[in-house]
Amino acid sequence: MTVRWGTVRGTTRGLALVLGVAMACALGGCGGGGSAPPPVQKVNILTGPRFWTGDPERPWADGLVVHGGRIERVLDRAEMAQLIAVGGTVRQLPGALAVPGLVDAHGHVTSYAVWQRRADLLGARSLDETLERVRAFAEAHPGDAWVLGRGWDQNDWPGRAWPDAERLEQAVPARPAAMTRIDGHALWVNRTALAAAGISAATPDPPGGRIHRDGSGRPTGILVDNAMLLVEDVIPVPSPRVVEEALAQAAPQLVAMGLTGVHDMDAGAPGYGSGWDAMRALAGQGKFPLRITAYAALGSPLHKELLERGPLQEGRLRAIGLKLYADGALGSRGARLLAPYTDEPKSSGLWLTELAEIGAQARQAADVGLGVAVHAIGDAGIRAALEAARLTRSTTTNRAPARFRIEHAQIVDPADIPRFRELGVVASMQPTHATSDMPWAEDRVGPERIRGGYAWRSFLEAGVPLAFGSDFPIESPDPRLGLYAAVTRQDRAGMPPGGWYPGQRLTLAEALAAFSAGAAFAAGQERELGKLAPGYQADLTIFGQDLFALPPEALATAPIAATVIAGETVFAK
Repeated sequence: MTVRWGTVRGTTRGLALVLGVAMACALGGCGGGGSAPPPVQKVNILTGPRFWTGDPERPWADGLVVHGGRIERVLDRAEMAQLIAVGGTVRQLPGALAVPGLVDAHGHVTSYAVWQRRADLLGARSLDETLERVRAFAEAHPGDAWVLGRGWDQNDWPGRAWPDAERLEQAVPARPAAMTRIDGHALWVNRTALAAAGISAATPDPPGGRIHRDGSGRPTGILVDNAMLLVEDVIPVPSPRVVEEALAQAAPQLVAMGLTGVHDMDAGAPGYGSGWDAMRALAGQGKFPLRITAYAALGSPLHKELLERGPLQEGRLRAIGLKLYADGALGSRGARLLAPYTDEPKSSGLWLTELAEIGAQARQAADVGLGVAVHAIGDAGIRAALEAARLTRSTTTNRAPARFRIEHAQIVDPADIPRFRELGVVASMQPTHATSDMPWAEDRVGPERIRGGYAWRSFLEAGVPLAFGSDFPIESPDPRLGLYAAVTRQDRAGMPPGGWYPGQRLTLAEALAAFSAGAAFAAGQERELGKLAPGYQADLTIFGQDLFALPPEALATAPIAATVIAGETVFAK
């Protein structure tokens, strides 16, 4: 990091240097005539890269005046020269481009941390490769009572067939094994795990779930959506110490990717132990710098606390809403569609929660000032979530400060897009889902319905607030991959040429705004986050290259030079 010093020396903290500068002199000059000198105001100045402010009234700046972690002034070169001329000192930041701090508007922080201690099956190109990774992990962890893994995707394998319990039993013959699909909506288990959970041919499908069966009715080892709970309920929960250690290791990874905050979905979920409490403990020790906006898992201790007390805030940690589920995922054919799947005509997907229950939970949350984030991927699920928003809007006795959000909104009937704006609903979407799903998504829903799929441009043109995230650990939390996907609609190999349904591409400025101002709006923080403007928090993501001068294919690898939260450096390369 380069530091250039002016005429006044002092101590530094974070990226802000407290300067003894006569502000009145800088702004209007200091008159003589024996009059008393004007009071001196300490000013913190950040400069170095170009600043893209995200503020349409002043999109570019050359420096910022920061005090108490907030921006007091946005400066051009002439204004900075005035300050320097009266003896001020400027601290130069690294990098070429600073933007408002990027926020992942949909992530799963605790599961991301804990899943790093499981078998990594992401990117495996065949069933054999996947099984070899499972086998190697099991051998390397002989003391684990259960062998757990995550990230497999049969859509990436030749033939795209579902795996079965027998093959997994061969890889892990003596212990129960459970492998979570990439979308988190299907579980692949071996025969030992089925036995441990008491699942047999006589076990009925639970509401909102499906047990895959062979021709004789015997479970094959694939459990979809709520059927996963039959096994997950018997998997040992990681101890609080393990969760805290995992989160302490994950936080530096996230800020090194340029993230200043995350909207944490399913916070407090029991399957991952005491994640919310661990974040509280780490933040109290100064070991968790991220801003967290949490949406509590239904039925969790955090959910119960929020219903009793309303929204919570402890420093940079906020818990403001409830996470609900309308349907499942497209990859496992659990997303609920208005008409049957094109590639499975006997199924239209699953309802994880009925409309009446979604509406009741949403109204209960709003009545105590909480927001709601509803997972809805299929066009039927999205329509149900919109109806729940309408019912909540018309019947609640209190207006929640946080917005009603629909998470993912992947396959939407185009006629429903204007309803998002009419009902004040945020479209919380994940650009890399489109580039991950594009090899098979059209097979699921056909050439007509796919035109309403992953429709970022259509939402923006309809005036719908758009908030971007990644859904990590389903996808990588790296926001650069999201920016690249949003601008190109191509995979990392540049396919397909010109982009997949390129009419839905966004400009770089639009994509950056969805990761900053859009995320802030979704969380009810649009007056303090998402822009570089007076009164806003001094949160910055700083790139080593000017993204606006790069070709689109370079966005995914542009280096992160530094991450700043409330004026303090939390990462510097």
